Amino acid sequence: MINISEHINQKYPHFNLTDEEISILEQNITTCLFKRNELFIKEGTPCKKIGLILKGTAYSYNIDDNGEEVIKDFFYPNNQDILFNYESYLQNENSNLNIKFQEESFVAFYYIQDIINLYTDYPRFLHLEMLLVKQQFQYALQRSKTLQLGSAEEKIKLLQNNKPKVFELFPYSHIASYLGIHRNTFRRVFAKQ
Repeated sequence: MINISEHINQKYPHFNLTDEEISILEQNITTCLFKRNELFIKEGTPCKKIGLILKGTAYSYNIDDNGEEVIKDFFYPNNQDILFNYESYLQNENSNLNIKFQEESFVAFYYIQDIINLYTDYPRFLHLEMLLVKQQFQYALQRSKTLQLGSAEEKIKLLQNNKPKVFELFPYSHIASYLGIHRNTFRRVFAKQ
C-alpha cells in the first residue's frame, strides 16, 4: 500500500506542506482502484475532483464527428500524474473531455470543493491549488508547442524528448492521435528513426 503523505512529500517537496496540512489532506483524500476503461472524468460533467495516479495509466480524449477518440493527453506515475481538467475547472464549465483508465489503476483523489472549504483554516491550500493548476497549464503549453510543429518527424522527436515514457506505455495509435498524425504516417516516420 502506498503511503500518501510520504508520496506527497517525496514527489512534491516544493509544496512544503506541514505535518498538520498533510494530515488534513489525508483526511480528505480517497484512494481507489479503477478498472480498465473506467472514467475518472466524463465529458459533459463538471470537473469536481483532482486525482494523483499512483499505479497504472490513463489518457484524456474527446469524441470527433466520426465517433473516434481523439487523444488529448496521457497520464502515468512519476511524470504526468495529475488527473484533472484545468480548463473545465478554471472556466467553471462542464468538461469537454473524458479521462479514461487504459489499465487497472490505483488513484488517490480529493473533491475540490472539500479542499476549498478548508481555505479559511488552511490558506496555503489555495497556494497548493494554484501550483497544481500551473503545472496543468505548463502541460497544455507543451502540448500546444508540440502540435504547432510542422512535420510528423518534428512532433515525434519533441514528444520523445519531453515524454519518452509515453512510447513505452501507450499504443502507437494513441500517440498518433495525440500528435494529430495519421497512424500510418506515424508508423512510417517512427520506423525511420
